Amino acid sequence: MDDPVQDIPKIIDLILGSKKNGYSPQEIAQYYCESVEFKGFLTYIPSGRCSRDKFIALNRFYKGYTFSDKTTFHEIFFNEDQNKVVIDATHFACRGVFFWVEQPIRIMIKLELTYRNDGKYIIKRQEILCQPEDVVGAFVPFLVPSLLGLQKLFLTSVCVVIGKGRELIGYK
Repeated sequence: MDDPVQDIPKIIDLILGSKKNGYSPQEIAQYYCESVEFKGFLTYIPSGRCSRDKFIALNRFYKGYTFSDKTTFHEIFFNEDQNKVVIDATHFACRGVFFWVEQPIRIMIKLELTYRNDGKYIIKRQEILCQPEDVVGAFVPFLVPSLLGLQKLFLTSVCVVIGKGRELIGYK
C-alpha cells in the first residue's frame, strides 16, 4: 500500500473475510506480511513463520459463511509516526442459518503496518473489535442479541448497586 487511508477501503473485503472479491493467496501476500498476527472476536493467530498461511485459511472459512455483505466506513485514522491505522466501520452481513437477515455489526479494526522491501506498507498485525451481541446476532438474530443485551443491563445494574453500597460504607 502506498497510502493506507486511500488503499484500505479498496481491500476492506479482504480485511473482513468477505466473499465479495475473491482474493488469491498471492494477492493476500501483497497486503499481509508472512508473520502476521490476527486477533478476531473468537479467533487468534499468533505471529509466526507460517501465520499468513493460517490467516488465508481462516479467511476462506469466513467466506463460506457469508452470503451477502457490505461495509460503511465512518472514519479511518492513520498515525504515520507509529504506522497504525484504526478503522471505524459498520459491516452489514447476512450470515449463518438466517442468511436472509441483514445484521449491522459495528466494528473497530486496528492495523499495525510495517514496510515491505519495496518501501510500501504491509499489514503485520490486525485486530477486530466488536460487541458480542452484534456478532452473535449475525448468526442467530433477534433472540440471542436481546438476551445478551439484557444480561449486560442486569450485570451493569448489579455493579452499580455494589458501587453505591461501597460508597455508603465509606469505600473510595
